[in-house]
Order: sequence, then structure tokens, then C-alpha cells
Amino acid sequence: MTDNVIILTGGLTGSSVLAGLLGAAGYWTGTGTFQKRDYDTHENAELIRLNRGLMASVGVGEEYTKYFLPEAIDRIARLEVPDDSPYREFLAACDAHAPWLWKEPRLWLTIRFWDRFLPAQGVKFLLLERDLVQAWISMTQRRTIQTWSYTKRYHHGVQASLRDYLQQSGRPFLAVNYEDLILRPESEVERLSGFLGTPVTMAHLTTTYRGALYRKNKGLRDGMEAVLIYAKNFGERLR
Repeated sequence: MTDNVIILTGGLTGSSVLAGLLGAAGYWTGTGTFQKRDYDTHENAELIRLNRGLMASVGVGEEYTKYFLPEAIDRIARLEVPDDSPYREFLAACDAHAPWLWKEPRLWLTIRFWDRFLPAQGVKFLLLERDLVQAWISMTQRRTIQTWSYTKRYHHGVQASLRDYLQQSGRPFLAVNYEDLILRPESEVERLSGFLGTPVTMAHLTTTYRGALYRKNKGLRDGMEAVLIYAKNFGERLR
């Protein structure tokens, strides 16, 4: 049987592209996925709802793409819920459509809680990261104004936390860089296919990815725009 897959990452790392690729390869992403204005995130709507509930229970809102919150990670990991049936039922519903795919950026906060419900075997993890320059440009264009050092601290914090979880839990994982997937798609698709043990092909990528392959998403014009946005909003920067 094909193992199920969980993508772990922070915000704005290109995870929708990776999830779309795997969805085309046959992984189930949910009957109701979250749609943004210009693309499908491939995020299971029920998983989002459950994660938001876990975060709200420790006082965390929707700014998880801007702030690294190690204390919240620990509080959610230790959370004792009076009724765990919603989480077990959700996992059972996913198993009915196996192989399934979870892609939800809030998982960097909640995965340690979910670990108690996941089977010991049958789930593989993809640890997704992104080039920090590209990440800074993307965040700035979306009007999340932050210094370069702040961007590094946020992304390094999230990645270190996720890698620590994977290593301590002994879960099988493969580190994936989004820019590598776009710039060198053939080799990355082959690497994914080998790790997952199921056919993942260039056709799956080209039928789901709307951008141009073999070049970075954010070019010189995007970088210049980001610098101007940053300068205009300098006083509100996160640092």
C-alpha cells in the first residue's frame, strides 16, 4: 500500500505547488479544500477547522505566518482535550480515501498534538523549505513588512522545530526545497517518487503548476517592488 503523506512547512513556501503535484499523482487532499482568490491551496477544510480550534485553545490566532511561537507549540503538544473523537474521526475519514495528503501550514504548530493519533507506520513526511530571498520578497509583496534578519529567524525557527519533531519521533522524511522543485523539476520529481515509492512524474507537475519552470518565481522586478514597499512601510516593520 502507498504511504500517506504530510507536508510540513511554514507560510508562503510554495507548498500548494507541491500539494498540487501530489494530488495529481493520486493523493487525496479532501472533499472540501480551501480556495484562495487565484489558486487552490489543496488544504483540507476540516483539517484547517480542527487546527484553528487547537490554536485558539492556547490563545493563538491567524498570524502564524509572521510569528514563530515555540511556547504555543509546547502548549498544543501537551493539550489534553475532553473529547478526542473529532480528531480520530477525521483521521478515519482520511483513511477511507487513502493514500491521503495533509498540507496545512498551521501543522508546524499542531503536528505534535496530531502525532498521538497517527499510526506508527504508513505515513511519510516532506519537510518543505524555501530560498529566504524569495520568501522575503513574497512576504513583503503581501504587505507583511519585516527585516531580513526577522525573516531568517522566523523561517529558521519553524524549520528547526519541525526537523526536531521529525528526528525525535523517528518519522521518515525527505527535505524538499521549493526552488529546487521549480528550477530542477526532473531530478526533484524523481527524488520524490523514489522516497514515496509511488510514480510521481513531470506530467503531474506540468498539469497543476501555473507558473514557468526553470526560473525563480520572484525576479528582479519583484525584488525592486518589494524594496519600495518595504521603504514605504519601514516604520511598521517586524524586527
